[in-house]
Amino acid sequence: MRALLPLCLVFCFVVSAPAHAECGYPDSDRGQAPDWLCGEGDFEGAGFLAVGDKSRMPSISLQNRLAGKSAMTAVVSKIYAHAAAELQAELPESVQLSVTNRIDWAQVARFKGISVLDKAVSPQRHLYVLAGVEAELQSGMVYTARREILAANKAQIIASLGKDVWRKLNMPMDKPMADAQP
Repeated sequence: MRALLPLCLVFCFVVSAPAHAECGYPDSDRGQAPDWLCGEGDFEGAGFLAVGDKSRMPSISLQNRLAGKSAMTAVVSKIYAHAAAELQAELPESVQLSVTNRIDWAQVARFKGISVLDKAVSPQRHLYVLAGVEAELQSGMVYTARREILAANKAQIIASLGKDVWRKLNMPMDKPMADAQP
């Protein structure tokens, strides 16, 4: 009996190793999900990656639109968080920026260039959509988010630090939006 214990442990390890090496879909124990769904951070040089998902719907086009909107909204949230972190690093600790947590579709529409990069359907017909921003458009989008955050916090920054600091923070940064246009 003692001799079988090591053999049983080896067998269990061999059988369970492929299950841990593969990435499965969150909603199903069948199939192998793409790397981007498993948290592998890079996708062809794009940044601010986010995954949107939607379970089965009566219409595949509706499911596709809703999953895409979910992913794009998450991308915009990441852009705002990045811009707020950059701004906060330039400000003293006494000034805390307020950034909206609620992103609506009108805000997403202001960020031209967010695109759906890939899609995957699980064995349970759950749709996953990867959205992100191409590398050459990222600085323009961060600039747009930065301007909106500064506009929302203008009174607080002027009251705490003065108009000169406000003007310095609000100056165009080499006009990155010109780079973002085709």
